[in-house]
Amino acid sequence: MAATSAAAYNLAKKLCQEFEKRKKEEKEMNLKHENTIVHAENNKSEISRKVTEIDYGKHEKTVKELDRQEKEQEYQRKATEAAQWCTLDHEHGPNCKRPPTSCSQDHQKEWQIYERSTEEKIAAAERFRQEGNEAYRRRNFGLAAVHYRRALLHFDYTFAETEDLQNQVDAVKLPCLLNLAACKCQQEDWDEVLTQCRQALEINPRAVKAHYRVGLAYLARDEFELAKDALTSAHEIEPSNPDIAAALKQLKKNMEDYKTRRRDVAKEMLSGKEQAPDVAEQATEQPADVSGAETQEACWQVAPVLVRACIGRKRLFFFAEFDLLSLRKSSKCFQHHLEI
Repeated sequence: MAATSAAAYNLAKKLCQEFEKRKKEEKEMNLKHENTIVHAENNKSEISRKVTEIDYGKHEKTVKELDRQEKEQEYQRKATEAAQWCTLDHEHGPNCKRPPTSCSQDHQKEWQIYERSTEEKIAAAERFRQEGNEAYRRRNFGLAAVHYRRALLHFDYTFAETEDLQNQVDAVKLPCLLNLAACKCQQEDWDEVLTQCRQALEINPRAVKAHYRVGLAYLARDEFELAKDALTSAHEIEPSNPDIAAALKQLKKNMEDYKTRRRDVAKEMLSGKEQAPDVAEQATEQPADVSGAETQEACWQVAPVLVRACIGRKRLFFFAEFDLLSLRKSSKCFQHHLEI
């Protein structure tokens, strides 16, 4: 019993010592934490207190120095790149200009076409031509034109080695040109029609469709003589073609209509009905104290105004103005010129 009590006492004493030890450690840790917080707050206040004391000029110099170094590195980089393509004997840099013949576009697709054999190019062009024909039958002329251009692109990189291959190329290229011209006729892009037909005629000077569509283009532009030449050539090749006959009939009608309009306008100008009151007064009234030379000059200054007024109302072609103004100058008034 005594031994048990001594052991219990020693255990209790040991526990008390351990408790005191832990309590002391905790107190020291709390004290250390408080010191850390106080120190951090002191540093914060010290930093905020010294904000106004920062030397900003030093930082600005640093930023400028970094910018200068960056610009210098960029200059060196551009100079190195320019040295690879600039052929001039000077100090290379950003101001070097590339030669006019250089091209920055990516031509990988064109190169792929170029590397194909002539037979492969012909086959690809024929495939695009068939797709264009299908789009044309659906009256999708824009899409059809795209397909025909893709077909023609293959021939830009085709160089036939033999006459037989050249004939095969022309057999596909010619209908592509003519069909593209047909699409442009539907879209009334007459400049493009003339361009494609001229290329077609270089392949086959007797391509009747090319002559016919050239005639349509000139007819739409009211260039009657050129239209007559093209349609006559087409008619000589295919006299029984109804489309060509209809175009020639339309050409004849347009020429007659033009002559009628021109004759009517001339009559109205002679009668004075088409003259505006203010313009007519300027044409007929002459100051009493002017000489014959001054009258002549004043007359011809008014003349273009009268002619343009009539042309604007009757839609007469512009060269009618030059027909009327080609009369010889005289001291008589412009109205008298018209009556001659």
